[in-house]
Amino acid sequence: MRMAKQEISDSLRAERARYVGLNGGSSAKHEEAKRWLPGGDTRNSIFWGPFPIYVSRAEGSKIVDVDGNERVDFINNMTTLILGHRHPAVIDALREQLERGVSYPAPTPLVVEWGELMCERVPSLDKVRFVNSGTEATLNAIRAARAFSGKTMLAKCEGAYHGNHDAVQISVTPDVGLAGDGESPDAVLMTRGMTPRSADEIVIMPYNDLENAEQVIRTHADELAAVIVEPINGQCGMVPAEPEFLEGLRRLTSDLGILLIFDEVIAFRASRGGAQEYYGVTPDLTCFGKVIGGGLPVGAFGGRQDVMSMWDPSQSGGPQVSHAGTFNGNPMTAAAGVATLRELSVDVYEDLGKKGDYLRQKLRDVIAEIEAPMGVTGAASLFGIQATPEAVRDYRSYATNDSDLLEMVFMGMMNEGYLLSSKCAGNVSAAHSYAELDGFVEAFGRVLERAWGSRGS
Repeated sequence: MRMAKQEISDSLRAERARYVGLNGGSSAKHEEAKRWLPGGDTRNSIFWGPFPIYVSRAEGSKIVDVDGNERVDFINNMTTLILGHRHPAVIDALREQLERGVSYPAPTPLVVEWGELMCERVPSLDKVRFVNSGTEATLNAIRAARAFSGKTMLAKCEGAYHGNHDAVQISVTPDVGLAGDGESPDAVLMTRGMTPRSADEIVIMPYNDLENAEQVIRTHADELAAVIVEPINGQCGMVPAEPEFLEGLRRLTSDLGILLIFDEVIAFRASRGGAQEYYGVTPDLTCFGKVIGGGLPVGAFGGRQDVMSMWDPSQSGGPQVSHAGTFNGNPMTAAAGVATLRELSVDVYEDLGKKGDYLRQKLRDVIAEIEAPMGVTGAASLFGIQATPEAVRDYRSYATNDSDLLEMVFMGMMNEGYLLSSKCAGNVSAAHSYAELDGFVEAFGRVLERAWGSRGS
C-alpha cells in the first residue's frame, strides 16, 4: 500500500515534533556543542537532524541519554559492541590494564596474544598488523597491494564505504545521474577537498553483478593492484554479497594475478572466522576494525605471508613499506580486544545468527501485513530496513530508497525507545534478549501503523 509523498512528509513532521519534545536536554547540549564544533558535530555518521541525542551512560543492551530516555541499542556504536555495553569481561580487562598503564613506547605481551587470536580465527591471516581505525586498515592494505604488485590501480564496488581516505572515498553515495552506466559506473569523488587525480587511480564495478564486474576487472587487469570488496555492504543497509559474486571475484583475481582484499570492518561479525569463513572464500588480504577492539579505537590488516613480509622491520635493509603509529597495538585496546575475542565462541556466533534471522523475518512479516513498500536486508547479526519496494542487492537498487520514509522510521523508532543508525541499519548484540527483539518488531509495527493508519484505511 503506497503512501503519497505528502503523507510521508506529514508523518515525518509528526515524528520529528515528538522527538523534539522528548529530548530537550539533548537539544540544549547540541546548541552548546555548536559553539565549539562545526555544526556541533565531530563525527558525521552519528549526526542527524534536528539534533542527535547526547548519551550519558549505557549498560548491556540499553543506552540512556541526558534527558533520562532509555533506549534499546540496535546500532551498538555502528556494529562495534558485539557483546553489548560494558560487558564484564571487557571492563575487567580494561580495569586491570589501567592499573598497569595506558600506553608505552614498546610492545606488550597482550598484543602478541591478540595477534595469535586473530590469526588462529581467520583463514587468510598468516600475519597481522594493528592500527587504530578501519580507515587506517584499508589505507595500509591498499598500500601493501600497490607495493607488492608494482601497480597502482584499485577496483571497488559502487556504493561501498572503505574508510575516509582519498583512495576509496569515491563512488560511495554518488548521484546516480552523475555516475554513468550501472554496468560500468563512473568514478565520482565523494567530497570536496579531494584531488581529482584520485578518481584516475580507481575503477568502479557493480556489486553482486559478476558478469559486469568481471568485464571491468578484465579491461583494467594489467593496471590493477587489487580488488577490494565488502562481503556485507554496510553503506547500503547491510546488503550481503551473493556467494557466487565473491566466489567469482576470487577465481578471477587468482587467474589474473590481482590481489583480493576483503573489507571485514563490519562483516567480521558474520562468524567466528569472519565473512570469509561464513562464505568459504579466502582473500589475500583482510581489513578489520569495530568488534576486534572491544569498543576502543581499533583497526587491523593482515593476510598472506609474502605480502605482509613487506612490513617486516627486522629484514635486511628494513621494511619495504613504512608504517608507524603512536597507538598501534596500544595495551588498552589490546586488553579489550583480547577479552572480546575470548568471549566470542562458536556458540555465541550461532546465537547471534539465530537472533538476526528471527528479527529479519519478523520485520518482513510486519511489512507484509501492513503492505508497506519496504524490505529488509542483512545477514548473520546484521540487518537493514529498506524504504523501497525494490529488492536491494546493489547501490542502484539501494538508491531507490525514499529518504523521508527512512527518516520517519528512524525518528519513530527513537520515539518508541529503540536506537538504529540514521539510515535504519542495525545489528543484534549478545546482550539482546528475544523479548527485546519482539519489542523492537512491535515498535516498528506501531511506527508504520501511525503512518499508514493516518490514511483512514
